[in-house]
Amino acid sequence: MSTSQSTHRVSPAAELARRMRGPQRHRLLHGYPLASAMPEATSPAFEPEHTLAFDQSKRQLLVGVLPHPFCNPAVTGCGFCTFPHQPGNSAKTQPVVKSVISEINQTLDRHILDLLLRPVTALYFGGGTANLTEPTAFRDLCKCLAEAFELKDAEVTLEGVPAYFLRGSPRLLDIMRQELGARQCRLSMGIQTFNETRLKEMGRVAFGTPDTFREVVELGHKLGFTTSADLLFNLPGQTLDEMQDDLRRALDLGLDHIGLYHLVLFRGVGTPWAEDETMLAELPNNEQAADNWQALRELLLARGFVQTSLTNFEQGRYQNRPERYQYEECSFQASEYEVIGFGPSALSYVSTKDFAFGIKTMNPASAEEYSEAVKAGKRVWNKAFVYRTLDQKVLWLTRRLAALDIDCAKYRMLFDTDVLADFGDEITAACEAGLMTVTRDAIRPTPRGMFFADSIAAILASPAIRATRELGHATIGQDAPKELLRDLRENANIFLHM
Repeated sequence: MSTSQSTHRVSPAAELARRMRGPQRHRLLHGYPLASAMPEATSPAFEPEHTLAFDQSKRQLLVGVLPHPFCNPAVTGCGFCTFPHQPGNSAKTQPVVKSVISEINQTLDRHILDLLLRPVTALYFGGGTANLTEPTAFRDLCKCLAEAFELKDAEVTLEGVPAYFLRGSPRLLDIMRQELGARQCRLSMGIQTFNETRLKEMGRVAFGTPDTFREVVELGHKLGFTTSADLLFNLPGQTLDEMQDDLRRALDLGLDHIGLYHLVLFRGVGTPWAEDETMLAELPNNEQAADNWQALRELLLARGFVQTSLTNFEQGRYQNRPERYQYEECSFQASEYEVIGFGPSALSYVSTKDFAFGIKTMNPASAEEYSEAVKAGKRVWNKAFVYRTLDQKVLWLTRRLAALDIDCAKYRMLFDTDVLADFGDEITAACEAGLMTVTRDAIRPTPRGMFFADSIAAILASPAIRATRELGHATIGQDAPKELLRDLRENANIFLHM
């Protein structure tokens, strides 16, 4: 029987229809649960001396580094951004980066046998505007990471705004190449649009014009980097012709990867644009927005790009090659990878050897609170979520949905049950709405379902959310698996006797 079958609850079909009428967000890319749903780590199971126990089953490792939370557009959050961020400049980044280095060193001190020189599959520098980081501090951070982890086979990505890739003495791209010794380096820039009037509305004119975008791609390729750019579509009043023109101009740059994101904007989201009634009135409805998505997707496919996730497209020549973009691809394989994060808002995740339980943690978001937590010398994270088996199923399913492929045999191997037995009503509802297809081997979103993936994820997560709610807040964290936590006081005693 499906977990959703109940006479007093809204059916998955009805819930899906309601969700499809609402905003379609990019929550799948953040993972389950969302940051806003992460409980405070106040349970007795999470003492200040507790930290995550890594390397439970020799899983591969992803490293995320958020050097600081600062960005500096002329319009707060570019008008639409809901990511955690603070206003700041390059000088403000220095003390925060020092705290990040301290966090890395503290983590290595506690996990030296588990993490020191452990091979890393992919390392990602993200955060507010990662390439706003002051060069000397960035070099120190790179040196610290190179000493802590084995990066020779890693892909390393630096994210940021276009103009800052060209600035600095030395440039951050040169520092990456010099200090990390990684197999593959990438740059990922937020273009958003080529329309300079719209860039001005976003407060991003100082971040670069179309000429800047081209110069960044040329520099990246000269240095041997692969290059990626993010584009927005479904902006207020934007026609499909304008969206297609943006995409063609991006393709003409010679980018290796393109991230395609529809604008998430609705009343109450908490951004400056969300308070502008004119902008809200000029947004397309969801059906038109989904049609626009499908037209842009077809344009990319016709130009030889391959879709690798809900939002990511890369040139076809990268298929099955090590130069392809791997960080996101690996992050959608929750049963195969551990994740360790450093910096403000950084996330970490570990699971038991049988993948039946897991824990995700989150660091403080503000620079000040984060730095104070590092200075205290105990665990840094202040939020934690314990995944029970049902939560693990939802995590795995939603990660695979973002990767466009749910392998039924893999699900059966991990959980010793059938995905349709566990989530049959939810998947049937999505199929009847034209959002998913089911074969004997796999469940996949349709092109229309890719646009409404947020709604699919919501109904898949509903049973687990209800189960957590019924447990009550006081219970959260009480059943944290002991094998996933390490008491730093015990570690200290161990090292005293070594």
